[in-house]
Amino acid sequence: MAEKRKVVIVTSMGKRFNGYIYVPNATLRTTDLLNSPNVFWKDPSEKCFDNAIQIHDVQLLVDESTVCAKYDKIQVKLSEVIYFYDDQATISDEKEKMRAESMVQKTHESAQHVRIITTEVSSSFYNIKGTFYGLFKKKSNDKFIPITDVSITEIYKKEGKWFQRPIELPHNFICISTSHIEATTIS
Repeated sequence: MAEKRKVVIVTSMGKRFNGYIYVPNATLRTTDLLNSPNVFWKDPSEKCFDNAIQIHDVQLLVDESTVCAKYDKIQVKLSEVIYFYDDQATISDEKEKMRAESMVQKTHESAQHVRIITTEVSSSFYNIKGTFYGLFKKKSNDKFIPITDVSITEIYKKEGKWFQRPIELPHNFICISTSHIEATTIS
């Protein structure tokens, strides 16, 4: 039975699509859903783009708080997503970390600290710091990489000057698009 899940998808210029996606079951992580070759759609007949996710009851926000528009549903191309996060508090809880640590033991890898610089889109990019569990090299072939204990800063140019703005996250977790990673350090 399909279930609704609240999600925030961030694209260029600070656009945030806040709404609900449908997942086929509650045990599936949003990360796994969006990394799947066939993203789940509650009604596949509504699908226009192969590389998209449909969001329902959507608010399009600019500057983190200004509602620009509202939609009953909208399709967002996954190639345009810079990062996303969901309302699953468990994603960064101890149970999830235990699952990740179990995976790490199987692969003989340890948690890694990563710093990521995203590509610049419309005079804006993100500086991201966090922890990655598992094989970063293996996951770099996925569409999205999960990062926990995240701190994220948007760096943007306005009237010829560069500014920085910290981004608040509800669970200190994001999934970053591998197609928007320009540079990374892993330690």
